[in-house]
Amino acid sequence: MMVVRISLTIAFVANGASVHTVRWLGYFADRGFDVHLLTFTESAIKNVTVHYISPSKIKIPLRLLKPRMLITKIKPDVLHSFYATHHGAIGLLSGFHPFVLTVMGGDVTTATETSRIKNLMVRASLRKADLVHVSDVMLKERVEELGCNSSKILLQEWAVNTNEFSPQAKDERLRAQLGITDFYSVINAYPWEPRYGVDILIKALPYVLKEIPNVKLILLGGGTMEKELMELARKLGVVENVLFIGRVPREAMPKYLASVDVIVDTLSDYAYDRGGIFKRPKGTGIGQTNREAMSCGIPQILSDSASFKSYKWFKGLMYKQLDYRDLADKVASLLNDEVLRKKIGRESRQYALDYLNEDTIMKNWEKIYHRLSNASAA
Repeated sequence: MMVVRISLTIAFVANGASVHTVRWLGYFADRGFDVHLLTFTESAIKNVTVHYISPSKIKIPLRLLKPRMLITKIKPDVLHSFYATHHGAIGLLSGFHPFVLTVMGGDVTTATETSRIKNLMVRASLRKADLVHVSDVMLKERVEELGCNSSKILLQEWAVNTNEFSPQAKDERLRAQLGITDFYSVINAYPWEPRYGVDILIKALPYVLKEIPNVKLILLGGGTMEKELMELARKLGVVENVLFIGRVPREAMPKYLASVDVIVDTLSDYAYDRGGIFKRPKGTGIGQTNREAMSCGIPQILSDSASFKSYKWFKGLMYKQLDYRDLADKVASLLNDEVLRKKIGRESRQYALDYLNEDTIMKNWEKIYHRLSNASAA
């Protein structure tokens, strides 16, 4: 007779600083699972045993050997790697089953196009995994192109805490602190790095201000392009209308998203590599912040990238990627149309409640882990 355990020991290989990692592992730790994290990023997650692997002190062969030794010692019921390159390689080389692999986007698009070694590594990891998790149709098609058997692909959106990220998170005190009480507000939450295209939004702002003078742009994220972006804003004469906030605590994100009028996504199908630009196959995948903004009832403006266009449920507006004039037109038109903004916000919130609800999605993952563990023990 098969014995079904209520809780399991799960070992994750992931970036300890990632929003997905923190929320995912925290969910299972809060429910009494024995959760272990193998990571190259120094981190601490409540009730999670973190095994930090210093990348600076260990050469690549040993860097992969140490996790294998840890996995053997932990003896998990399930091994789950987030990101198909280096984290997927650890799962691959551990030889452990059941092995779950979650692909994130760039690991099967950008990385596989810029490195032959990573391409081979990802293909091998996809073949080895017992279950491959993707968050959208374009990523499903991409992993199939890389040789993954479609029968073991799970298409499942990333979950959102719809109670935390809700219209009720709107904070008038924050709006007053930001000076947007009497202004329209547009937010972007990507890191200030070349691949995220935040400069496109700053270039669009002068054209938006010609149509609507009282608009402020709120930039979260922070990054290496801070001075460059500030100089661009000064050069274009819009620096007074740009708030360079930088990184904010995770717990502050709901009130930032719920307190603005519009969120703009500047990611595109194009990536920067070694000074050049190339097109990502199968697009980029939608960012978690967009899902959270939807849950807050905030309308979104996305580029017309391949993956974004595949989201049939998307309710917001799209602009021609990398075209800041078209982006400016879309921002101005949406800010000028309160009825449309509210409509997009309502429909986005409802979609989040119906399909992105964290409790529903994570309970399904509990069942998946149990199923995989029981099948392995049978």
